[in-house]
Amino acid sequence: VTPIQVGLFPIRLDSLLILSLCVDGIFLADMALQFFTMYPKRSSRGIIWEDRLTRITRHYLKTWFFLDFTTLVPFDLISLASGADSLKEFKGIKVVRVLRLLKLMRIFRTSKLIHKLEVALSIPYQQMALIRFLLILILVCHWMACLWAMTLNLADSYYPKWIDGIAEIDRTFGINTYESEIRIYAAAFYFCSYTMTSVGYGDIGPQNIFERITCTVIVLVAGLCWAYILGEVGAIVTDMNAEKQSFRKMMNGLNKMMQEQGLPHELRRRLRSFFLSNKHQAQFARDQKLLRGMSPQLQAEVSITLNWQWLVKVPFFREFIKMMDIKEMSGINTDPYRACIADVAHHMDASAYAQQEMFGESQVLY
Repeated sequence: VTPIQVGLFPIRLDSLLILSLCVDGIFLADMALQFFTMYPKRSSRGIIWEDRLTRITRHYLKTWFFLDFTTLVPFDLISLASGADSLKEFKGIKVVRVLRLLKLMRIFRTSKLIHKLEVALSIPYQQMALIRFLLILILVCHWMACLWAMTLNLADSYYPKWIDGIAEIDRTFGINTYESEIRIYAAAFYFCSYTMTSVGYGDIGPQNIFERITCTVIVLVAGLCWAYILGEVGAIVTDMNAEKQSFRKMMNGLNKMMQEQGLPHELRRRLRSFFLSNKHQAQFARDQKLLRGMSPQLQAEVSITLNWQWLVKVPFFREFIKMMDIKEMSGINTDPYRACIADVAHHMDASAYAQQEMFGESQVLY
């Protein structure tokens, strides 16, 4: 069952009901598997996994079983089979089934799908987080729109309703808004979207006591969601520009230091040119920090890959690598040779010099 099915469509045998029954089958299989699925629990030794069936069954019966069982009761089929119109009109029964979305979110959170995508793809986490919050915004608006549309069926027919003004305008064009689920959903989504973003045009509003209560709940939930999303998006955007902000802060410190110390203009120009031309130095420092967090084998492989173009420029290492390849083709173990190359690559460092600056052996006085 989906929120749009609960909020807009009447109970009838169609493709949406068949899809709902397929989802019921998936949840039924999941409910059966929960009696055999281990769960984590705290102990004096830390987090352990409970594998005793009696404990697993008792834990499931105390937690998710009641919700799972309630949401699997086929109220739609019962009402269609019995032909009871009162049961069809009782929307509160269908609203209970929407609680299944909580279980969907729990399953999605523990799924390995996201982990597999992260392993297979190079995901820019900041951009993915922005897309995720956009999808959350749309999803929350969708849920609230379905709830707002549901008020049309829950309130008594002789009360004025929020859709009346829109229906009156559409009637001048020969359109019956009350019979169009798409138009009702579009109007409800429009109302919830501008309510969440605090725009508040005011062209749609509650017309009876039940709609006022529902609208109050929507405003409170939308305000909390909007504040949370704004805070998270602001933090993400700040993190995306963290390197640029750090560089600007360093340049501001450099300019302040040169001004306070009264450095010559030519020296100031050379210093600015040096720092502006070596932005990649921060990238190298970050790569080295990542390298130190890897395992020894991964450190060796990454170091060789990153510094390969410099290793083959040295004649000694170039001949050494050729000799190592020949021995490997002959079936000789070359792990010690590769360890030597990896150690050399791992200890290679990068240095930056300004223009017209001499480098090599330092000239010092002793």
